[in-house]
Amino acid sequence: MASNSTSRDNRIDNLPQLPTTGVGGTPLPLPAWNDPGGNPSLGQTPPSGGSQNPQPVDNSLLGQLEGMPGQERDAYAALKTLFDSYGLRTLAPTILRYLQDGFGSDTITVLLQQTPEYKARFAGNAARQANGLQVLTPAEYLSTEASYKQLLRAGGIDPSFDTPEKFSEWIGNDVSPNELQQRVNLAAQATAQAPPELTQYFSQLGIHAGDLASYFLNDKNPTPQLQLKLNQAQIGAAGLQNNINTSAEDTLKYAQQGVTYSQAQSAYQRIADILPTAQNLSQIYKSQAPVNQQTLQSEFLGQSGQAQLQRERLGQQEQAAFSGTGGVGKASFQQQTSSVPGF
Repeated sequence: MASNSTSRDNRIDNLPQLPTTGVGGTPLPLPAWNDPGGNPSLGQTPPSGGSQNPQPVDNSLLGQLEGMPGQERDAYAALKTLFDSYGLRTLAPTILRYLQDGFGSDTITVLLQQTPEYKARFAGNAARQANGLQVLTPAEYLSTEASYKQLLRAGGIDPSFDTPEKFSEWIGNDVSPNELQQRVNLAAQATAQAPPELTQYFSQLGIHAGDLASYFLNDKNPTPQLQLKLNQAQIGAAGLQNNINTSAEDTLKYAQQGVTYSQAQSAYQRIADILPTAQNLSQIYKSQAPVNQQTLQSEFLGQSGQAQLQRERLGQQEQAAFSGTGGVGKASFQQQTSSVPGF
């Protein structure tokens, strides 16, 4: 067969070429070891250890290679090495067939990109095209996958997310490694790093323990929305840690106002200390504006001046009623609330 090999592209130029003749021009035999996919790999090191047997050789394929000119055999080795690195070892016979048909390395590379195997391997690029995005080169695609894999493992995320299908989905939707890092951090805070009260409050919000990682890694949920949801659950968890259950409406309101987990913890500790006395005094004085959990949350989490005034009036009522006497709870509420958390 006549050779019409063209110049190789940059990915192929730097690969070592296989020698075809030895001293004195004696033809060298081709290596006979196979790769894991069952296709002969030229230039591979033989299996180490005398007890290991090489895998069966595709004699027909080797026979066809032996009859090819050296340049074409080199092109086969280079192209096969390249596509093996993509995880496409099964394309070896197709590479050989294209070489036998007289195509050069560059043309073969383009033709291989049209095969079902290649399209399935880089499926995220089809989604990118559909979304009006520029496709990634194989090197960019593999680099992005490697970054995804590293981020998931470093974050302790369930290995079920470490799949080509999930990676293709993220690549197709243009989820950058930086964005995935944010989602992994949020997922880790909601799962691996979460106190039991946080998991409990997420469940109250309708997101159960087994669904948390999926919720935060779902690229259809905008990252700011995920951060807000985590903040909301953390505020609710701070309440549960102090035996106070807070409605989803209230925790969302305080999360939107920017209340942090540590601020909520401080506030609920104070609320837990004050609430029993406040409820008791509100009943004693039959207050028209009783001080209850809602009042104290509005003051300590919502920074409500009206709620603060309401609490102070209750303290003044107590002080006036028991001034100069040994009555039960003399000035106790005033003392309890003399210093309140501020943020």
